[in-house]
Amino acid sequence: MGTINWNKVASQAANNTDTEFSKELVSLTSLKLSDVENFIAQSKITNEKAIKVLKIINNAKESNENKVQMISNIEKGIGFLVQIASKIV
Repeated sequence: MGTINWNKVASQAANNTDTEFSKELVSLTSLKLSDVENFIAQSKITNEKAIKVLKIINNAKESNENKVQMISNIEKGIGFLVQIASKIV
């Protein structure tokens, strides 16, 4: 998979419906559409904030401690991250 332009995804997220946004995330990841829809619904995060969380996770320059701090500053960001982690565990 190539490099994801998270800034482009973030700008498009503001204009997309929830379904369009979920489908776009599915196309960029190995997640299923139902997984993405559940993550967003259960965490009650906005599309724009979900993209912010994903951009932070994808930032190789930041330490995990810094990522946790940055995500904790995003409303519902931790809940969204927990939903993603629950799929892995």
